[in-house]
Amino acid sequence: MASLFIGLQTLLNGGSPLAVLRTRQKRLGAEALAEGLTWLEKAVFLATNLPYLATSLVLMSRFGPKCLALCGCVPLHSAWAAIIAVVSTIFHAAQVRCTCCGRGGHHDNEPYPFDRLVKLLLCDVSCAASYAVFLSACSGLWASLRMAWPLLLLIASVLLRANGSPRGYAVMHGVWHLASAWVMLWAAWPLAELQTPSDVGFG
Repeated sequence: MASLFIGLQTLLNGGSPLAVLRTRQKRLGAEALAEGLTWLEKAVFLATNLPYLATSLVLMSRFGPKCLALCGCVPLHSAWAAIIAVVSTIFHAAQVRCTCCGRGGHHDNEPYPFDRLVKLLLCDVSCAASYAVFLSACSGLWASLRMAWPLLLLIASVLLRANGSPRGYAVMHGVWHLASAWVMLWAAWPLAELQTPSDVGFG
């Protein structure tokens, strides 16, 4: 809560939204993730983004490249899920400062890349939120409410990070990745199954 007030004060004093997000990332303990996780833990954490890619591949392999209308357009759903997988992986790799081959990807004297992290965060959130809005618009209010439960995992992961638990954050946020990927597939599947343009919204 304190970081929200600081962010509001920064905006009122003429600070940029990026500066606000940079301050929030500092106060939420983003930098501790790079030092608080082993390389193996970082690799496992990044691997939790694979279900997004699996969602993309499953939709394409099951339904093929049919595109009867916008809501039931399988290539669109598949591409969106794949983009989320790639962007989320890139963002979290920067967040935990992880590269391949067992190297941490940074030197002790290099500052934590807050500016780059904030830009990647905005990209990550934009990709995920836009697809969530799209699925909600296509699926209806009741289905949207049924899809919302993974947000509790996301909130819990942020609270764990803010309270100095990088491993707790990695576990809970990894579970968020798994759960949200499942919800994406659960929501996209019936839309992709519809057979006529009249069955599908936005057509």
